[in-house]
Amino acid sequence: MKERYEKVVEILARKGYRSVAELSTDLGVSEMTVRRYLDRLDQGQLITRTHGGAFVGQDMIEVDYRVRETVRRAEKEAIGRAAWSLVQPGESIFIDAGTTTAHLALAMDDTRRITVVTHSTIVLQALEHKSNIDTILLGGKVHAASHSLIGPIAEETVRQFRFTKAFMGTVGINLEEGFTQSNIDEVPVKRQAAANARQVIVLADSSKINRDVLVLFLRLDQVHMIVTDAGVSREHRAALEERGISVFIAEQE
Repeated sequence: MKERYEKVVEILARKGYRSVAELSTDLGVSEMTVRRYLDRLDQGQLITRTHGGAFVGQDMIEVDYRVRETVRRAEKEAIGRAAWSLVQPGESIFIDAGTTTAHLALAMDDTRRITVVTHSTIVLQALEHKSNIDTILLGGKVHAASHSLIGPIAEETVRQFRFTKAFMGTVGINLEEGFTQSNIDEVPVKRQAAANARQVIVLADSSKINRDVLVLFLRLDQVHMIVTDAGVSREHRAALEERGISVFIAEQE
């Protein structure tokens, strides 16, 4: 049995993401058996389970947005609603690309006159028909896995804006150093948007805290607040607050 678990982890490490059906073929076992393996490995935090498959916890491997969007969905929806409660009429905000930040856009109603700048095509789709929200999409090269716009054009364009708040996503939070990202190409836009904001707010579910991945893009002292879910431990919350970062807990409905 141990060999089977190790085989699953090996396949996911090599492939990045596999569906239950694909793993069933890879291993020569039933899909029900694969689901049992994945549940056990997910409990041990060796992989990340999605609705129809799994990927390895090592986020340096690119995983498509549609896969990541299924992970911890209820927590992300709650975080999005909580973040929207922080936005006041008349503000100009930046919304980063990512599955958690997208839920801020999805939570927005059309009752407040604001301006949103983003490099996320998912955020654009959520806001394009809302008449009170002026939405500005940065130009640039399309990065398919994250549905974002990157590169010199996006970097130059974002330099022109000033934001009351920048709502940032992150792949991991290193409690000693800062906020990390797996896709190095997105880092310049993220850093510039944060530098041009009066307040930097990171939206991240609690599973990302005390996780470290490829690239550090913001130091702890560059972030004012984190919006996360009730799963954050007392130790992690205290560590963030000791660094001067407010922790806003989003309550699920």
